[in-house]
Amino acid sequence: MDNRYYDNVIAEMTPFFEENGFKADGDIFKSDTKALKVEYNETKQLYNLLAADLEEGKVGEFSIITSYLFDDSQNAKDAAAVGIDFVDTARKAMGIKAKKKSVTGEADLPVATGSAVNVSTLASKLLAHYPNLKETYRAETSAKGKFLYLDFFTRYFVPEIRATLDGGNKKATKKLIDTLINVFVTGDKAVSTLVVAVLAAAIGTNVDRFKAATAHMDECQPLITSVNQQIDLLIRNKKFAKAMNFKAE
Repeated sequence: MDNRYYDNVIAEMTPFFEENGFKADGDIFKSDTKALKVEYNETKQLYNLLAADLEEGKVGEFSIITSYLFDDSQNAKDAAAVGIDFVDTARKAMGIKAKKKSVTGEADLPVATGSAVNVSTLASKLLAHYPNLKETYRAETSAKGKFLYLDFFTRYFVPEIRATLDGGNKKATKKLIDTLINVFVTGDKAVSTLVVAVLAAAIGTNVDRFKAATAHMDECQPLITSVNQQIDLLIRNKKFAKAMNFKAE
């Protein structure tokens, strides 16, 4: 994958830069005391946000303060989500409060509509499994202005799926896995990739959890193969594993 969406990430961050006195110096954005830059790691398929102190005009050593998984299935809209996430992280890291927005209503829940099976379809189906997350979805989406799906899935759905696999309720587990199989088989590339990533992150390296999930996948060997491959990748890549809320046990 090339870096063609870098400009989309920066465009989303530009209002933050302008509001807080950051000026572009090549690919580095400098305020009076801080420097920020965005890089794409093609090998690991991650966007990284790096920060450094700025003293007497000299930039110190950069370090990564957050990463965002971004693979070949994603597009300009997803790149904008990266920018939103990076701005949120930068604000927290530097203690900058966001300007309050006038909110006229809460975010609507995702809806599975038409014949397309996409990320919204998967989000809708998983919220049906985990209705306790509906208010969290509304709050997160309202606060951030849009649904940052990868962040939401890894932070909230992964632990819930993990708990289902650990719970020993075969009926609940089968219902969940049947949903994931259906979306994996019928969905577009982005959502099929997401199903694999989320399921692998939830399973981790726990053998019992893997057995609980795959016991209901007899008719979908491609999903088992893809999840195995993803787990191997997560074991080897610690930054990717952290981003995906993956646990080695």
